[in-house]
Amino acid sequence: MPSTLIHFDSTTCPYAQRSWVALLEKGLPFEIRKVDLSNKDAEFVETYRSINPDPEAPAKVPILIDGDTKLVESMVIVDYLEQKYPEPALLPADAAAAARVRLFIETVGAQLTGPMFGVLRADNRQAVQEATTKLVAGLKVLDAFIRLHGSTQGGDFFLGSYSMAEACTTGFLQRGLAVLPHYRGIDLWGLVRENKLDRLESWMKAALARPSAQQTKPADNVIIQGFGKFVTPLKDE
Repeated sequence: MPSTLIHFDSTTCPYAQRSWVALLEKGLPFEIRKVDLSNKDAEFVETYRSINPDPEAPAKVPILIDGDTKLVESMVIVDYLEQKYPEPALLPADAAAAARVRLFIETVGAQLTGPMFGVLRADNRQAVQEATTKLVAGLKVLDAFIRLHGSTQGGDFFLGSYSMAEACTTGFLQRGLAVLPHYRGIDLWGLVRENKLDRLESWMKAALARPSAQQTKPADNVIIQGFGKFVTPLKDE
């Protein structure tokens, strides 16, 4: 068993949630150093600068310290944990299956996270409707992607069993479910069900029910408050 790893985390960032979930799933001993991103302390900034020497880059979470190894960027950290501590595995040994997991993570970013921010940044009702249409199109792509590349038997996770596909995407799903109804009156579950995206719905239910996802999820009011800075006020409201 390794010595205690250190994870710098705001406990509200969906990117840092990826590596937090990976640490939990692998059962590793770790300590969370909580970071106030609105008032970054000197230790956090100095640690970040010791990894990323770009003086113009804002210090951000997550940071992982594992002995002499110091890393930033959530996917880099998750990949490191998978290679350094391979059991239990979050990626399949089969190269093609592992590539499909990575492609799924990219697809969630393009078809869910991106359109979700498009809805929040729209500045009038017509723009919100247009952005919502794009979001629905993205949800349809995700449903089709899981049917095409995911498991056709076994469990409801992307591969049937839990993997990096869920560890690296569920945090963004959690945030969409909290902020879209609050700021734009959009029910993500409703969109999925109205469009009969059954495979996506079963994946969402499985991903959200995972104990590591629930343990690392901020309260809805915390998510909503944190996302306020990404929301454009509607001109015609």
